[in-house]
Amino acid sequence: MSFVQPAFLLFLPVVLVVYWGLGRRRWQNAWLLGASLVFYGWVHPWFLGLLAFSTLVDWGAALGMARWPARRRALLAVSLVANLGMLAAFKYWNFFLENAGAALGALGLHPGLPALQVLLPVGISFYTFQNLSYTIDVYRGRIEPRRDLLDYATFVTMFPQLVAGPVERAAHLLPQLEAPRRFDATRLRQGLTLALWGAFQKVVIADSLAPYVDRVFSVHQPSLALLAAGGVAFSLQILADFAGYTDIARGTARMMGFELLQNFDAPYAARTPPELWRRWHMSFSTWIRDYLYLPLGGSRGPAWRVAAVTLITMLLAGLWHGASWNFVAWGAFHGLLLVAFRPFRGGVERALARHPHLGLLAVPAMYSLTCAGWVLFRQQDLAVVGRALLHPAGSVPAAQAVIAVALLGLSAAAAMPLLAARALRRRLVASGWEPFWSPLLWAALAACLFLFAREAGRDFIYFRF
Repeated sequence: MSFVQPAFLLFLPVVLVVYWGLGRRRWQNAWLLGASLVFYGWVHPWFLGLLAFSTLVDWGAALGMARWPARRRALLAVSLVANLGMLAAFKYWNFFLENAGAALGALGLHPGLPALQVLLPVGISFYTFQNLSYTIDVYRGRIEPRRDLLDYATFVTMFPQLVAGPVERAAHLLPQLEAPRRFDATRLRQGLTLALWGAFQKVVIADSLAPYVDRVFSVHQPSLALLAAGGVAFSLQILADFAGYTDIARGTARMMGFELLQNFDAPYAARTPPELWRRWHMSFSTWIRDYLYLPLGGSRGPAWRVAAVTLITMLLAGLWHGASWNFVAWGAFHGLLLVAFRPFRGGVERALARHPHLGLLAVPAMYSLTCAGWVLFRQQDLAVVGRALLHPAGSVPAAQAVIAVALLGLSAAAAMPLLAARALRRRLVASGWEPFWSPLLWAALAACLFLFAREAGRDFIYFRF
């Protein structure tokens, strides 16, 4: 089930009414677990088998670490192999076979390697990372293993964040599930506002840009100018789409008494490459920092080693997004930005702190680099990007020039609500008017959703990952 399907408009009120009517925490968790399983298995019930397998393996492995401390390392290995093996089989097996077959074919060998003809389970990258963070933290002694399977299963499967995050940590969400919850009208109102704003970002902004972005990246020989305009448009599409999902998830969870991790903090206001990753997909960025970058060595050691660790981390972060070379290229691009910036980081950050007006130059420069990365992310055929880069100053067809200018204008129009909402919300909340303007905002957002809704809605972009 998707947040923007009509079925969800019936599903959510029923879940909320029953959830708050139950009163007792364990009954609420049991109801939430059942609702989450219905939500996740709505179209493909067989996905539930993989989810149950991952949940039971990690719950059992964590309990085993407490009972048999001498076997902690082996039990962690069981968790890693089960989760990463499942992820590799369903997400990367065919990618590996395709590239291995191409390499063998170049040598004159044609072994006919078997491909898997299965759908990629939605959300598998998110819930495997969430499960792994639990077992790794138990192994490190940072949290205690949970004996209550109901609470742990509800933590893994909670439907607002199950499919596309935020990637929750057990230390953050499990205590909320283990504590009593009472109905709070203020949090319900705030959650509804946040969820409606998320739906607005998805339906009105992201889905309106999507057809034009699709057309640009389907052109066989686009000019560099057209690709650049497409990168700008896609930067807004993916932000509105993914931040929209996160806001719906956080708003829905807040209506049930939970606070999910923040995932975005004005990422295109970043002034440097490290700052971008402190603002974009924050729950994932901190995950790869804590469970990949730091264990590999982090910023310790000689410069060459730090550079190697940074590149490996970002290459794997890119590959996490999908089994395709364009995602690897995107990860490599950002890894190289981080490596190239590192020698100058101290001086640049001190200069920005002493002279904040330099941000007027740094923000557009960083945004331009981010958009260049989004071109690699969106264009699956890297040869297309290569041809455009080889002839950057070539003649631009008149039609492509017109489309590029029009797309930039459309992107500017799409950016306005995102900029206005951030400033408007800060002022209204600070003034104490929030309870009074909420109904007006709900009506305005609902009207926009009604006007822009399409009969064939688009899935959220991160459902593919």
